Amino acid sequence: MAEVPVNNSFSKKLIDDAKTIPSPVFCITAAVALFCGFFVYGLSIPGVFASLFLLALAACASSDINAGVVPDAVLILIAVLGIVYFLAVEGWSTGGALLRAIGIVVVSVPMLLISLLLKGAFGGGDIKLMAAAGLFLGWKLTLAGAVIGMFISGFYGIYLLVVKKAGAKGKLKLAPFLAVGLGFALLFGNIILSGWYML
Repeated sequence: MAEVPVNNSFSKKLIDDAKTIPSPVFCITAAVALFCGFFVYGLSIPGVFASLFLLALAACASSDINAGVVPDAVLILIAVLGIVYFLAVEGWSTGGALLRAIGIVVVSVPMLLISLLLKGAFGGGDIKLMAAAGLFLGWKLTLAGAVIGMFISGFYGIYLLVVKKAGAKGKLKLAPFLAVGLGFALLFGNIILSGWYML
């Protein structure tokens, strides 16, 4: 019987994307991520999930800096972490499911629509990162993380313009800023949200 050829182009892409992650930046941020996750959440199951999520964000940031790619393998890992945490740790609930369903689309869909209107406004990896993060964090923390990340990227863009290192049409690699914003949202989300509600 003749063997049926298997299309492994997707698996090859996952491997190639993963090769863009290792760098000195990743080593440093990965160590910081692991420390922060366990420091804030303790040596616990939530601490393990938080640290893995932060580690995945560090991988996304490093890969985008190195090669302009947000690895699909890491995005899949983030989504799986969100599903496993919701079902096995937090426990199924209709409210929790709705929180995560909205989280998937609350930032990613507006980014997609803006990209369709303004070509190249956001990269596909950035959009998928926010969708995967929304599944893990839920909509409130995902929105908070996006706002923080966008603000930081905006200030950095202004800095580059002031020092004349980028033109007005220069394009920033957004994933590192989104990763920082999402990391802050995970670690300090309750404080951030309570502060916003008081405004």
